[in-house]
Amino acid sequence: MLSDEEHRRLRRKAAVRTNLTAFAFLAPALAFLLLFLAWPVASLFIQSFHAGGVMSPAKFVGLENWRRTFLDPLVVKSIRNTLLYSLMAIPTVFAIAMALALSLNSIKVGQNIFRTIIYFPTLQPILIAALMFTFVLHQDFGILNIIMRAIVGEPVNFLGNASLALPTIAMVEVWKGVGFWTLLFLAGLQGLPRDLYHAAELDGAGPLRRFFQMTLPLLKPTFFFSFVFATIVNLQIFDSVFILTDGGPAHSTVTTTWYIYRSLFTFNEPGFGATLSFVLVVLVLLLTAIQTYMFRERR
Repeated sequence: MLSDEEHRRLRRKAAVRTNLTAFAFLAPALAFLLLFLAWPVASLFIQSFHAGGVMSPAKFVGLENWRRTFLDPLVVKSIRNTLLYSLMAIPTVFAIAMALALSLNSIKVGQNIFRTIIYFPTLQPILIAALMFTFVLHQDFGILNIIMRAIVGEPVNFLGNASLALPTIAMVEVWKGVGFWTLLFLAGLQGLPRDLYHAAELDGAGPLRRFFQMTLPLLKPTFFFSFVFATIVNLQIFDSVFILTDGGPAHSTVTTTWYIYRSLFTFNEPGFGATLSFVLVVLVLLLTAIQTYMFRERR
């Protein structure tokens, strides 16, 4: 018969064997994580304390890049434009997507056809979408300006007007993303228990009351994911800005990712670009934490 000490030793050996087996299965994923995430992030952080390094040797400058980041007015403007764009794009695309999802959910015949039509813009590469809207919005021969001439008598310079350029880019992104969010909300709606709606109808609850008192609360997990995911994606807006306006006019559409790109590949300032990247990461984490707190408090 084994003693207590031998039992403990056998249990320790079994625990060690179990842990080693677990780490053996996790090793490929951990190696991938270290190689493609941890190491690049660490290298980027080290780069933020240097100047040069692309066309010239890297030179240690201490906190100069960080000091410049908080004093550069264009950094403040890029963050402001990024947040303003997100505030325009996210609520707009969610409102349109929810309206379309509710409409699709009530259609019994041909729903798949309408799904395909609505989702089609999402399949377009952003390069194609941006080039298409370049012609749609052109001041002289754009389709939208042909309509504007018929309505107001003169064209509108959507991309050349500092007050209209950023909302126009938000409109392009809404057009491209509305299909994805429509199908996501539709999946959430179709997963709701129908018995509750039948009971509410029997109790005399109208469509608006059912929507605000049943649909929205039941879709809270879907909204939580949507807001967090949309925030992360929209704070990284770059492609449409780069193609449609390249940050203009008068820096009215400069975004954080655009400034990071220009710092790295145009201004030969990888250290400053690395610092801006960390500022963007902190901004994303901060807004994500705020959204998580707000949804948790309202459960």
